[in-house]
Amino acid sequence: METARRLTTTEYAMLGLLASGESSGYDLARAADRSIAYMWAPSRSQIYKALPRLVASGLATSREVEQRGRPDKAVYRITRAGRAVLRGWLEDDAEAPQAGGTVFLLKLLLAGAAPSEAGLRQLEAYRRRLERRLAAFEAMERERSDSRTVYDRIALAHGIAQARATLAWAEDARPQLEREARRRRRGGATGR
Repeated sequence: METARRLTTTEYAMLGLLASGESSGYDLARAADRSIAYMWAPSRSQIYKALPRLVASGLATSREVEQRGRPDKAVYRITRAGRAVLRGWLEDDAEAPQAGGTVFLLKLLLAGAAPSEAGLRQLEAYRRRLERRLAAFEAMERERSDSRTVYDRIALAHGIAQARATLAWAEDARPQLEREARRRRRGGATGR
């Protein structure tokens, strides 16, 4: 087993998909195309490189499955340690500045594999980041500048409109996540 290291977003995403059940690399690539691709689009080669690293780190296991008329295939399963690492990542509401909202959306999509409050914490942290961004944009808008071009103004207007719309979406999403957290607490669910 390798020493502890920070996983890549693709490795976390693969753990999140494996939390739903045993899968081959091909199955994971198809699942990614149907689910996380809108937020995180790993290439097939990234997926096939990430899986052995997860196994070497003790976060997943692998076994060969014999196929009739085709080469054997490897299938992967998340381990208890992998679930713990995934839960830790899903509960961590810090986001790299260059990632924008994509990591947040990926974590929100996979939040079912974490304790019931993780999705709410992710949403609240994202909302705070959006409020800071909107405040900065509005401050820029208040600064009247003769040197500002039409392009500056329309780009700024887009940023303001997008931040406001996303904040409205966050307000709509909060009660849904609160209901789901209550439902999971009542049912004793702590993840997939």
